[in-house]
Amino acid sequence: MKTMILAVLLLVGISLVGVRLSVAQEADTDKFSFGKVVSVAADQVTVKEYDFAKDADVEVVYATTAETELGNINAVADLKAEDDVVIDYVEKEGKRVITTLVKEEKGAEVPAAATDEGMAPVVEAQAPVAPAADAVTPEEVKVETPAETAPVQQ
Repeated sequence: MKTMILAVLLLVGISLVGVRLSVAQEADTDKFSFGKVVSVAADQVTVKEYDFAKDADVEVVYATTAETELGNINAVADLKAEDDVVIDYVEKEGKRVITTLVKEEKGAEVPAAATDEGMAPVVEAQAPVAPAADAVTPEEVKVETPAETAPVQQ
């Protein structure tokens, strides 16, 4: 009986260790976000981003470290309010810690090839034009089927 209880406790202990390891692995996976900078402090950046679960813009605080990789800036202090940023982060001890932070450059969404000579200029989409007041509506159009127009052969 004692060996059976020990075996059950051993199996429960092994399964709990496996669950804990899987949770620890999930915490170290990079996540992705983007938004506009609200404020910058010595060790954190506050970003306004869209939260799909809440269907609203929210302000989120991200911690920075000496290991944070930067793109298009030399230091986090170079960021200012309203800068667009892309962030890779991990969650550690309840905080979002930035692994990579890239400041988006204005006009970065235009492909470089579109500015080369011989390329057509980028044209913004135009609003659709409303139909004229005297336009024919689909209900007014009579469509003849082949059976109505073809002579009957006997």
